[in-house]
Amino acid sequence: MTSSVPKDPWESGSFAPAALRQKDAMDVLQAWVDDYNERSGAAIGLDSGGEAGGAQLRLKYAPSEDTIAILHLVAVLQGGRPAIHVNRFEGPTAETSVQAGLWASEQLGRRAR
Repeated sequence: MTSSVPKDPWESGSFAPAALRQKDAMDVLQAWVDDYNERSGAAIGLDSGGEAGGAQLRLKYAPSEDTIAILHLVAVLQGGRPAIHVNRFEGPTAETSVQAGLWASEQLGRRAR
């Protein structure tokens, strides 16, 4: 007997429309972070952030209440070719967050160097 329930397009080998299978880069990063935190059972969990469209992605953790560490990735065009600039920031939470944001703005041409 055959089932009248439609099969999942991914399981059946057919493909969903591009809009349905494409995820925002932030969603993909957050899913990876969630999986990492669950599997590692780390005392200090990772968190993520970014901006819509994925030009900026951040991995971050707080080793203490007043300290943050950020791995900041920024997608740019460099010489007409796509590139990813990466920088690491660590220090007092407020100051370090501002420093990382200013660096990312420079990379994206939103702020003069």
